[in-house]
Parts: sequence; structure tokens; C-alpha cells
Amino acid sequence: MADLVIQELKTQVPGLARFLTTPSLPGQSDSSESTANRPLMAYVGTFSSPLGDVPPTQVDLPEGNGRGIHLFEVDRESGVLKAAGTFDLGSSPDCLVINAARDRLYSSNETDRFGEAKQGSVSAFAIDPVDGQLTLLNTVASEGDGPTYVSIHPSGRHLFVANYFSGSVAVLPILPDGRLGEATDVKKDTGTIGPTEATHAPPGSFAISGHDGSHAHMIEADPSGRFVLHVNLGLDKIFVWEFDASTGTLTPNDPTSVDLPAGDGPRHFDFHPNGRWLYSIQEEGSTVTLFDYAPSGGQPNSRQTVSSLPAGFAGSNFCSEILVSHDGRFLYAGNRLHDSIGIFAIESDGSLRQVGNEWTRGNYPRSFNFDPSGRFFYVCNQRADNVTVFRIDRDSGLLEFTNHYAPVGNPSSITFVDLAARDDSVQLLRRVSVPEAHQAVAVDESSFFAISNRTIVQYDKQTGKRLVKWVAPEGSWIKHLNSGIVKEGRLYCANSNWPAKPLKNSIEIFDAVSLKHLDSKPFSESEGAINWIDRHQGAWWIVFAFYGEAEVRRTKLVRYDDQWNETGEWTFPESVIQRFLPKSNSGGGFGPDGHLYVTGHDHAELYLLDVPDNGGELKHVSTLPAPIAGQGIAWDFDTPGRLLGIVRASREVVFMRVIRAK
Repeated sequence: MADLVIQELKTQVPGLARFLTTPSLPGQSDSSESTANRPLMAYVGTFSSPLGDVPPTQVDLPEGNGRGIHLFEVDRESGVLKAAGTFDLGSSPDCLVINAARDRLYSSNETDRFGEAKQGSVSAFAIDPVDGQLTLLNTVASEGDGPTYVSIHPSGRHLFVANYFSGSVAVLPILPDGRLGEATDVKKDTGTIGPTEATHAPPGSFAISGHDGSHAHMIEADPSGRFVLHVNLGLDKIFVWEFDASTGTLTPNDPTSVDLPAGDGPRHFDFHPNGRWLYSIQEEGSTVTLFDYAPSGGQPNSRQTVSSLPAGFAGSNFCSEILVSHDGRFLYAGNRLHDSIGIFAIESDGSLRQVGNEWTRGNYPRSFNFDPSGRFFYVCNQRADNVTVFRIDRDSGLLEFTNHYAPVGNPSSITFVDLAARDDSVQLLRRVSVPEAHQAVAVDESSFFAISNRTIVQYDKQTGKRLVKWVAPEGSWIKHLNSGIVKEGRLYCANSNWPAKPLKNSIEIFDAVSLKHLDSKPFSESEGAINWIDRHQGAWWIVFAFYGEAEVRRTKLVRYDDQWNETGEWTFPESVIQRFLPKSNSGGGFGPDGHLYVTGHDHAELYLLDVPDNGGELKHVSTLPAPIAGQGIAWDFDTPGRLLGIVRASREVVFMRVIRAK
């Protein structure tokens, strides 16, 4: 069965084949040595296929000089781009985004028709981990005309697309293998079109391209993932949505939107790393606006508006991109026609102070980006058919031209993947379809156990054959089995009745062969929910989880002796708490290397932690991308370094190998 599963994955996702092996991996070499020699890759989206049926006011209609997605190897010392091929889609992949694991790329494709409708499309690609080349996974409808922006939800399970010409946004599910599914939600903006003369337009400006209709220009989740924001240039609004990550649907927030000055035309926005300041750039008003952002309610409140141009400028200008530097000290704003980058220092209160304005050495800078190190700055000059490279002064934020131009026809966006920095320490071994893979998985020498609230099913570890099933009796106190471990022939499962009140927690004990229920150990802790249990260094370890922005920091790891007396208590570091939000710690266990590995509820990540001897705060060592989506995990000590987890959305048990945990 394992061979069949592996072959199926190779067929569906060719770029994943190099990570798939048989379930048993004795003597397999560690690939980390070769990782250091892998290149830093740049991917440039372009306008490659001219659009025919567009409004006459669309002043920046490109010629279509690109050849799809252009690939480059980046010299880490000089920033120079060396051509490494193209991937031609036959359409215009104008916006590119990379997932957190850096193994998938997604593009919005402007095309006159897709299927039977006048609409664009979105494509998914696998990124080869050695040379960065792309393999097309699939292409689906964007559910709107003129897709111009794509972004990924922090959970990694949904992609958002803004359709410019139809004034709509859509949510597309990202399937477990990285392909895209059909839209789970589509919203079409309504409202009053703003005036063609911008409130803050420079003297003599004729920048009126966007106020001929409703134009959704950008969509992105806030850092918590609870809210999704999108701009509509023609309506002069930023819309705010509550996002349900379980269904992939958008619900209007309260308030539903925030207004920008009439005619100014919001185009893009970017969050400060602290998540509390939001900066929006207005295409026709040539302004940047600072908003104080309330993460708990998703409300932006404007506080400052400044010009993106140097003092005294007169004439037409169209703003484009806006980015905050990695360290949060500087902001960069793109000016088309003036062909410059406005550079701003971010003061201690978030307000902006212009410190420079750098010529892009090209024509019509549509977008720009930082390399992963934050030392270089790359500008896509749409009409000049080139990408120009600048070095960033870390102290002043100013840009210094490197004298390097990379020829690219009608470049529209650029993004990067450092293949040397990509963490391959968690390798996918095998996926098994298991209907009960809902909360967690446990494992012993011969079996694995799928855990789903009130149900446990035992499966043969090698063949995947279902062996024994246990279901909680009607009226049982067992409500929410969250995780499990097998020790000395017994299966210990964490159980709570969360979110009911009063909260009741227990450890439920089963015979690991027959699944006969043997015993129950209740806990007096009445606030946090027991989410997982482990046995390590002669002690029991249990996590009591608290949920939500106000409570999650109370989540704690507690150690007990064999008489269930508490002997230690630890809290989680803020860096991990931020990844748990808006939920909490879901799974965990001590690996064979002695480190603690934990998960949240949604992210495809493992958080590697050190446990100080005398309590206090756990130390966040690293974050490891993993082919799961949070939930309960279990170490298979029968095979060194093997870890099991689940993907709830696809009902799969996933076998992984953690190289460092051998």
C-alpha cells in the first residue's frame, strides 16, 4: 500500500518525488550538506500576452513583451541576476507569491478568457528544491476578470485573488499537495465610484485611470489570519472581512470598510512587523496613509497622510507598490511616471518622515521587493523592460544603484526563494487516507491509532488495514479526545469537554491491542483544556491550552510525577504564541533528541523548543516546515526520527522523517 501511495503522489506532484521514500529508512544519508550549495532564486512575473477587451482608460496596458515567468539565479554578494530559464503559460502571470515552506509558487494570470467565461486564472507550481525550476501543478479559474494580485492565508490552506476589471475577490483552497481547488467564496464589490479628480492629486495631474468602475486591486490577510483586507481603487475603500479558515468564506466585518479620500484610489497596503500599523498607498492621489490597526477587531483608523513625491512636484503620477523593510524602520513607495521610489523613515509612533526619493533607472516601476537578506532592492520597470538592482543602506534606508540591469519584458512582480535556507529537515515519507484522522494520531511498534473526539481506530502500520474500532458510549464523559501516546501496551489519551463549562479534563487509558477502556484519571485543572500528554524522563507531561487573543498566553506545559503531583510548569514564548493564534497549542511530544516538538491548530509547521530545568518560559529553537496542518502528533520510537501527524482537511495520516531527531 505504501508503494501505491508514493506512486500516486509522484504522479500528482512531480516536484515532490525526490522527497518520497519507503516507510523504513535505515542508513539513508542526510541531505543537509548539499543544501548549502543550492542557489538563491528569483522569479519575475510578466505581462506576456496582450489583453484585447479592456476599458479605454486603462493607460498602463502593456505590450506583452514577457515570456511568462522568468527565472534567475541571484549572486548573493553583488545582487546580480543570472537568467535561469522561463516558464511560458500562454498568459500574463502578473503577480507571484511563494508559500511559507518555499516549495510552491502561485501566479495570477491575466487572460481574456479561461474556459467558457471571460475571466482570468490562477496557477500552482512545485519548486524543485535543488535547482528552483518550476513544475505546473494545475490552473483554475480566478472567478473574475483581470486577476492582478494573489496572497496566501497564514494557515497556508487558502489563496486569495483580487480581480481588477470585475471588482471582485475570491478564496481558493490550497489542497494538501499544493494544487488549487475551485473557489470557496467570491465577493463582488458594490458602492459609488469615486471622482476622476483625486483629492490629493499633485497640481496638473491627469492620473484618472482607476475611477471608471469598481477595481479590486489587492487582497491579503492580516498577520493573525482572522481578518482579510482588500482595496478597491475605484470605490476608494479598504474592505475588511472576517475569515473562516475552516470553510474558506468571508463575512463582512463591523465596520465593513474604511474610506480613503475621494478619487485618491487605494492600490496596495503593507503591515508593519508589529501588526499594529497599516500603510496604504493611493495610486491617483500619490499619497501614503498610516492607519492604527486593531488586531482584535480588524479596524483600521487613519492617523497620517503624506505625499509619496518630493516637495514641489507637479504633473501626473501613478503610485504602485508599498513595502515596509524587514526590520520595520523604513517604508518604500513606488511612483510611476515620476519613476522613483519614495523612501520614508518610520518613527517610534509609526508616523512617516520622507528621507529620500531614488530614481529607478527605468520607466514605470510597477512593483519591487527585497531579497531574503534585506540587503538588496529589486525594481520591476514595466515599460523599460528591465529589473534594476539597488543596495540598501541599513542605517539610512537609502538606495544605492548597483549598475546592474536584468532584461525582462514588461516585468510586473518579483519574489525570491533561497534554496540553501530551505529547511529540508522534515521529509515526507507517506500519506495514508484515514477517515478518522480528525484530532490526532498515536503509534506503537505495529499499529497507528487515528483519534477523532469520541472515536479511536487502530490500523496496521505497514499495510494500513483497519484493525479495531472504539466508540465512546452514549452519555459518556468522553467528549473530546485530543491526542494519544502508547506506553507499555496502554494507550493514554488526553480528553476534555472544551468549550463547555464547567471545563472537565481527564486522561483516558485503553488497552492498546483490544482498545478496551481501562481507566480514567480526572484533573482538577478547570480552566485550560488538556490537549496532549507525553511520557519523558520518568515523568508525565501535559499541556493545558487556553484559546483566543486574550487568553492564549496562559497556555502551559505541566510536569507530573508518577503519583500525579505537579513538579514543574512552563509557558510558551511569544514567537510561538503568535503562530498559535487565533487558537492555541494542539499537539506535542518529546523527540528522540530530547527536544520538545509542538504544533498549533492550522499551520504546516513544527515548533522546536528547549525546556529549561527549573520552569519558566520554553525556549523557541526553530520552526520546521512540515507536511501537516497542526493537530496532534506522535513519535514512532520504533524507527529513529519518524514522526506521525494528520491533515484534517483531507483525512490523512502523514508519516514524516525528522532528520535532526534521529
